[in-house]
Amino acid sequence: MSKQKLSSQTPPKTPRQSATDTATEFAEPPTEPRKTKGFGKKDDAKQGPKKPRRVTRDYLMNYATWYLEHFTASRARLEKLMRGKIRLSIAEYDTDPQEAEDWMKSVLNTCETAGFLNDQAYALGRARSMLRKGKAIRVIGADLNARGIASNLVDQTITDLRDEADDAGHNDMRGTDPNLAAAAAYARRRRLGPFRHPDQREEKHDKDLAALARQGFSYDIATRIIDSDTEDLENLLQIIDGL
Repeated sequence: MSKQKLSSQTPPKTPRQSATDTATEFAEPPTEPRKTKGFGKKDDAKQGPKKPRRVTRDYLMNYATWYLEHFTASRARLEKLMRGKIRLSIAEYDTDPQEAEDWMKSVLNTCETAGFLNDQAYALGRARSMLRKGKAIRVIGADLNARGIASNLVDQTITDLRDEADDAGHNDMRGTDPNLAAAAAYARRRRLGPFRHPDQREEKHDKDLAALARQGFSYDIATRIIDSDTEDLENLLQIIDGL
């Protein structure tokens, strides 16, 4: 056999090379790397915002039911949210504005009839919560007005809140201005005045007065609370804790 013929032949494989080839033959084909959380968000952003949903009565009813299951709201708040969806649907699908308005009113009335919407209960519940957190009565009233609660209902809520605070107090505390109790609750929550370390009270006195003033309390109320001792405020705080 010539040298040229011998050189063209493939040399025999070693046992290690044979094993490697067999493993390669039966190995699974490479897979694409797994997408990690957040992968592709930039691509999604390039596609632009999602199209709004077409508004129907059923859609508004489902949305209202979902929202009220997760959040408490006034009628005005829910109406504002639904109007936003209606505007988008009008712009995107040429939804009839009057028909959508009728759907919305129907849904709101249905929710009220079923007890899902109750402005009176909503207003009183929010007022109680704000008083416990140390909000002044006038701040509470302004907040309810801003949330679309009717003025007459706001007045009734404040009256009810005062009555509840009065009932929560001891006999000798009846007729106490609930603003005093709210100011005491705020001082306790923020550790102002008598709730500070004794070594800091004098140094922080004016700062603590200003903190109560920013919450809507008068100078007289702020001074009375900041200059009191914790024992003097126990009865006031029982009014708040009793709500």
